[in-house]
Amino acid sequence: MRIITPDDGFHYFFGYYDLMPFDSTETKHLCHRVRFMDRLPELEDRAELGEIDLETGAFTPFAETAAWNFQQGAMLRRYPANSPAGDHTVLYNVRDSSTPSGFAAEIRDTETGRTRRLPAPAADVSRDGRHLLSVNFSRIFDFRPGYGYAGVPDPWADEGAPEDDGVTLLDAETGKSRLLLSYARIRREFPQAPFSDGKLLVNHITFNPAGDRFLFLLRNFPEPGRRGWKTQLIVSDLAGNMKKLTDYCLNSHYHWKNDREILIVSSAVTEEDAFGLWLMNADTGERTRLPEPNPPFDIHCIYSPDRRWIVGDSYPGGRAGATRSLWLIDTERGVMTEPVRVDTVIPPVVDIRCDLHVRWSPSGRLLSFDSTHTGKRTVVLLTAEELGAAE
Repeated sequence: MRIITPDDGFHYFFGYYDLMPFDSTETKHLCHRVRFMDRLPELEDRAELGEIDLETGAFTPFAETAAWNFQQGAMLRRYPANSPAGDHTVLYNVRDSSTPSGFAAEIRDTETGRTRRLPAPAADVSRDGRHLLSVNFSRIFDFRPGYGYAGVPDPWADEGAPEDDGVTLLDAETGKSRLLLSYARIRREFPQAPFSDGKLLVNHITFNPAGDRFLFLLRNFPEPGRRGWKTQLIVSDLAGNMKKLTDYCLNSHYHWKNDREILIVSSAVTEEDAFGLWLMNADTGERTRLPEPNPPFDIHCIYSPDRRWIVGDSYPGGRAGATRSLWLIDTERGVMTEPVRVDTVIPPVVDIRCDLHVRWSPSGRLLSFDSTHTGKRTVVLLTAEELGAAE
């Protein structure tokens, strides 16, 4: 393993496991640079955005933003993903008081510095860069501050399922946007008391590889003394035709295997079902529990580009000391290993924790993850061969 970020007094991280930090040549890596790691970001806190040169270790900043968090950063990514065009074009979220939400998505050419803004923040972007999905990051902040943005009150904070808030679809070429799915409509189509009766939230929303449909987690806000939060799994096309894949149960991290199948850590139907990795068909709703080895704990699961390997990191627990583990599953041989275990800082606020969020490069030759094993936030690089994910 090799730390690729400078030891210069700053903290470095990239963000979520299903975003792309590498360029097509696999010589540059995107990351955030901040001055602290011991508290939640506040209104005036800025994160610098830039690239690490994997050969020299130099960090080159190209922008800064006040719309960020420690789990997913500013949704910084190559734009479009897995394309040579993304070698010098990136997308990220910024604060913008001129937009209805108070946030926007910015597309920047890192070579020329030219930028253009879209009138809503990006929660996900189709691989071709044509469409963006947006959600209310202020609402997410009220639910889990580590995934939302501070400083802008939610206009619908007192409404459980507003008619004017939900999932917004944007056209990146024209900048036009429309509310595709309202919370009110989602509640009407998928009622399940008692969870759908309270305040609802859309979280972790992603396009499939083709960009013609998307998946999202629908969660209820927890209510002290009454109930915690559970999660429905819902898929939709770009016309807003929805399909429910599960009722409210334990649904967590997921990754699109292909345009129809979804790998997810879930109890699949009810909490009495086996918790672990499942494959779900977005067309039929059929679900199959992956054969052993199947970790009985939550991981940030993601397939290798060739779909042979599954890698994911787990939360601290079950071992002496504060450590995080990276797990590797060979789906051809049916073998699971624990090739990486690192110390981790236990933070004063759970939502500023540093999950490893391991990510593959486009070819599958490299992987990177975020870590605090040195006492600071850093980005670590290793090869698939070193990990054991190569012949």
